[in-house]
Amino acid sequence: MTDRADAAAAAVDADEVLALAQALIRARSENPGATEDEAADLVTGVLLGLGAAPHTVRGEAGRPSVVATMGAGAGSTLAWNGHLDTVPAGSRDTWSVDPFAGEVVDGRLVGRGACDMKGPVAAALAGAAALVRAGIELAGSLTFHLVADEELAGTHGTQVLRDHGLLTQAAAIVGEPSNLEVALAERGGAWVTATTYGAAAHGSQPHRGVNAITGMARFLLRLEEVVPDTVHPLCGRATVNAALIEGGSAPNMVPDRCVVDIDRRTIPGETDPDKVLAPFRTLADGLRAEDPTLNLRTEIREWIDAAESPVDAPIADAIRVATTAETGTTPPDVGFTGITDARFYLNDAAIPTVIFGPGDLSLAHTADESIAVEELVTGARTYARIFASFLGG
Repeated sequence: MTDRADAAAAAVDADEVLALAQALIRARSENPGATEDEAADLVTGVLLGLGAAPHTVRGEAGRPSVVATMGAGAGSTLAWNGHLDTVPAGSRDTWSVDPFAGEVVDGRLVGRGACDMKGPVAAALAGAAALVRAGIELAGSLTFHLVADEELAGTHGTQVLRDHGLLTQAAAIVGEPSNLEVALAERGGAWVTATTYGAAAHGSQPHRGVNAITGMARFLLRLEEVVPDTVHPLCGRATVNAALIEGGSAPNMVPDRCVVDIDRRTIPGETDPDKVLAPFRTLADGLRAEDPTLNLRTEIREWIDAAESPVDAPIADAIRVATTAETGTTPPDVGFTGITDARFYLNDAAIPTVIFGPGDLSLAHTADESIAVEELVTGARTYARIFASFLGG
């Protein structure tokens, strides 16, 4: 397998990787705000050029996900999942360049989706193209799942593929930016809505009312208390973040209602929503004992399970070997702080899955999002090695 992997890596065309990543960035697919159709058309053309037979899968919302398989042998099967949507670019004034031009600045490709994750998609497709260029036939099969809607929980993307019975492979890679480290676990999320109810009064007579905002403030100042001390070996501790707040009706009124959306990230092992919500209610009960006027209610409006893959999964070993061969350094096993589509493969289909791709997650969703061109090429070469070795010959 070593000779095959070396030949595959050597066949990667660096110019092709960059050009494809630039084209994907230019295929604007903000979510919400746009659709993935232009990006889906682009990758469909690339896959056709590789001899695959891509087809588009759409759910009830009509969002496109592209599925294509290379190789038809009886050996192992591997899915490579990447999403075609991005978060919105935000205000153009916050960017130093056009976020959809795909410019290279000081050796870095800059643009919305550069690392999350149009760059990794380009790297994986270029890695597959290298197999074709090197004349490497697969004993197994490589299936691309290039999906819609990951940025808003995958409901109209990978979940649709799951519901169509398409998650059947022996192993999977989700190509989110992991700094080419082996991410074997990811956090989940509980989106908690906290609401305080007060009593309206004239702003000049606040003693006649109950201020819902100040009640909420007392709750938020102690919000860290809802996070348990449990530490996961890869994902660390769970986190909590007060993300959105709304309250009051007018500047001359005592506010009678305040609502906060809270992002509580879970770690593998936290599987019971009631247990996650219980500390919120315990904190509210304690505050109510101090101030009986506090009327605070909490509920989980959305729950996404955390996920974890076996450390000794064959696909994880294949990634370690390929990365070490390409970079000269053995990649560490890490946890992924964000929520990805890996959970569909791990939790719903019981497929060993690794989150692995070029790029730095800390740059995702930021103004001037970027990825080093050199890392894009390294990612493509590493993917080519993985595909050639894991899928045999």
